[in-house]
Amino acid sequence: MEFIFFILGSCSASFIICLAYRINRRKQLGGLSCCDYCGRRLPLIALVPIIGWLLSIGKCRYCKNSISVYYPLIEFLFAICFMNSKDNYHFVIIYCLLLFLSCEDIYDHTSHTFILYPIIFFEFIVNFPSEKAIGLFILTSLLLFFIYYRKALGNGDLPVILLIYIALPVFQFSVSILITSCLTILIFLLRKKHSLAFIPFLAIGFFLSTLFV
Repeated sequence: MEFIFFILGSCSASFIICLAYRINRRKQLGGLSCCDYCGRRLPLIALVPIIGWLLSIGKCRYCKNSISVYYPLIEFLFAICFMNSKDNYHFVIIYCLLLFLSCEDIYDHTSHTFILYPIIFFEFIVNFPSEKAIGLFILTSLLLFFIYYRKALGNGDLPVILLIYIALPVFQFSVSILITSCLTILIFLLRKKHSLAFIPFLAIGFFLSTLFV
């Protein structure tokens, strides 16, 4: 059973990455994937999650350009998350949505975060404990302050953080934000960019906190 969830997770990650790329590049959703460099259609074996990258040694078989190692890493992490959440199917949905939005944020610094509101509403009605209500109000106020006054966050970051807060216990949420903050600061110092896609860091923090906390 766990092996099936591993396969489903890695395949889902591969599909979501491809879907986000094509939607944001306004490409046709049908058809096999092509190399980003030479445009040649990739063989079927190269499309197998994780294994395809390993067999091609991380390079296109035609033009020999490198294929990012991030693809198999994301597919592996996603597969582990699916295995870990086989009894929490709503987490599987959250994983998929966060990965899709992360890819959008990386590609174009834009994201269709409105897709989160139905599951935010569901999580709030079904799983949200009343003792977290005051914290939700304080958190929302702080986020609005950082978005509209300090301009330190984007509008799309608000529903992502709220979803993570509603879906996780307080301690797990705190660990998730701590991981997110540390990774963001580290990458900011290494790359020395004034702006970074923040949703991927929030997603990583969520993934790791659900796996190890």
